[in-house]
Amino acid sequence: MSHSGLEKYEEQILETVSDLGRDLRINIHPNRVLWYLRGVVAPSFMKGLASDQCDFDGGTVILPKPLRDKLSPAEWKPLLASQLIYERRSSMRIVARWLVSVSFLVIWGFAALVLSGIYDGYGLALALSLAIPVTILDTWFFSHELRSVRLDADEKAAHLVGTREFLDVLEKVDSLRIWDIEERKKGGFRVTISSHFPAIDARIRRVRTLIGP
Repeated sequence: MSHSGLEKYEEQILETVSDLGRDLRINIHPNRVLWYLRGVVAPSFMKGLASDQCDFDGGTVILPKPLRDKLSPAEWKPLLASQLIYERRSSMRIVARWLVSVSFLVIWGFAALVLSGIYDGYGLALALSLAIPVTILDTWFFSHELRSVRLDADEKAAHLVGTREFLDVLEKVDSLRIWDIEERKKGGFRVTISSHFPAIDARIRRVRTLIGP
């Protein structure tokens, strides 16, 4: 794609974001597109976006570079709608799940103090031995809940932009066999415990249920 072609492509994407903002009654003023290239497989959202996800940072629309030229401006609409709904309409749900997640650690800390007070060193050793499984459980719970919120955002976005249109885009992205998307589909302990993004096959299944038999 030529430089002028890329500029037009990005302008159309920004227009799509503006239109979605009006439809969702979200105050957003997109002014540029940033193409993000993922370097490593990292389940945590803190280490980068999945290649089937997008993000917003002020007026910057952050999109996965592997999908540049692969999706038309119109085909970006379902993914952009889902992210807008996730960010702007799901904040209270995310905070509630975070508070529940933190409560696990607070309860463990309280139990550690009680056990160390009753059994001295043995009680503290027992509490510390539980630290790893408690941390794993806490991480899994929060990650699982974030994946659930994202899937709910997909469902709401499908109702907004069209279920069949959303499903077609997800299946098209899946057909590209992008490496980090494929790794997430494989699952495994690390992805299951700490990934904040649902695998694309889970997204496809969720949207497909909206179509019915």
